[in-house]
Amino acid sequence: MKTKSLIFSLFFLIPTIIYCQNNKTQVLQGSWMGKVTTSQFSMRALLRFELTKDSLKGFLDSPDQGLKDLTMDKVWTIQDSVFVDASSLNAGIIFKGRILPGDSVIDGIWGGAIGLRLSRTNYVFALKTNLNPQIEGFKIIKLIESSPIKDQQATGVCWSFATTSFIETEAIRLGKSPVILSPMFYIAPTYIEKAEKYIRMNGKSYFGCGDLTFSAMGAYNNFGAIPQTVYSGKKDSTAKYDQSDMDKTLLNKVKYYVNSGRGNMTTEGYRKDISEILSGNMGKAPDTFIYKLKSYTPKSFAKEMVGINPDDYVEITSFSHHSFYSKFILEIESNWNNNYYLNLPINDFSNVIDYALLHNFSVCWDGDTYEYNNGFAVLNDTINTITQQIRQTAFDNYTTTDVHNMHIIGIAENSKGKRFYIVKNSSDQRNCGGYIYMSKEYLLLKTISIMVNKDAIPKEIKKKVTAVL
Repeated sequence: MKTKSLIFSLFFLIPTIIYCQNNKTQVLQGSWMGKVTTSQFSMRALLRFELTKDSLKGFLDSPDQGLKDLTMDKVWTIQDSVFVDASSLNAGIIFKGRILPGDSVIDGIWGGAIGLRLSRTNYVFALKTNLNPQIEGFKIIKLIESSPIKDQQATGVCWSFATTSFIETEAIRLGKSPVILSPMFYIAPTYIEKAEKYIRMNGKSYFGCGDLTFSAMGAYNNFGAIPQTVYSGKKDSTAKYDQSDMDKTLLNKVKYYVNSGRGNMTTEGYRKDISEILSGNMGKAPDTFIYKLKSYTPKSFAKEMVGINPDDYVEITSFSHHSFYSKFILEIESNWNNNYYLNLPINDFSNVIDYALLHNFSVCWDGDTYEYNNGFAVLNDTINTITQQIRQTAFDNYTTTDVHNMHIIGIAENSKGKRFYIVKNSSDQRNCGGYIYMSKEYLLLKTISIMVNKDAIPKEIKKKVTAVL
């Protein structure tokens, strides 16, 4: 999914250069706070710098936007000058400044045009996380038993977090004992396949951390499952997930093969290189392991402790630029493997979601989250009814895009009987960590697709699509 770039949409100007003196790299260590102010908006910016043996890393928090731990591509100093580059977020050099005498103030420019003075601070910004699916003022109509909330932290692999939550919940529905699966187990095989596709397509295929539920479910089918307690996907189990450097290294490697590998590479060679980068950052998943005093392979664990059949699930969408009640390859960037989606009219699409939840089937969700905030995903009050045309227009003009995966496990109503969907979220950006409530209108407009068990499709709809299921 595309993630964390909205904050930079206001800042596209390329900054000029400031000439200063005396290298101050070590002085940057720590947090610096300032306020960006124009006639249209005001926003606090919290830049954090971490100096290690071989690099200077930068992170941006925006308390007013509800964004945290946005990883900067590069931070460097030239004598007293500081430069912060966020090119991968389509923002270029977002800040340049000069460390003033006393080393407690950086005077500079944000986005190439707006003055920003940063001062040292001990302020620590924490995003909100709601660990209770019950929100005051709402009545829960249906809540499906599920696994605990997971936190993807500084990664772009929401697709695996959402899908493993979905798989865990399906296993519970099938009568299995609750188990917490490792979302990171599916990252390496997916990245390796994605890398090969990118190289074979001469760089004309999507390559990045974002992906779809198809990839996690496919990896489950091919490789099985591992508990989180066995494989965390990080070498230091106490550290925070941060895959920004790994993602950059992987992208540079596949670009190298596309640009320089002609006549000088093999499939085995580049797959080995990608695998070594992944295992070097995430550790290698074990071939066998002990869980509750019993030995398993990932395949035997999936069969015995999880027990779902990937063939029992279908991805469903609702767009009028393709025929309804048939399957088509959805044209979104992260659909790098040309997966097919079942296409239903919006009313049937909505009915599948409601029927599934009310009959104890949870729903894996893919959609747009740029407009959610503070624990709720709602539209403005002027939009009351979402038609097929409104939905199609939003997809066609990019106001509904493929941004994030989450997991729907219930239904709630407010005091006026308005329906909301209870959603498990693996990211706390925009203060939407943990459980969030999504309105019916938001769901119908901002959903790209859902994944459900085929038995969660009502019989009258299933009759129309049996030939393509």
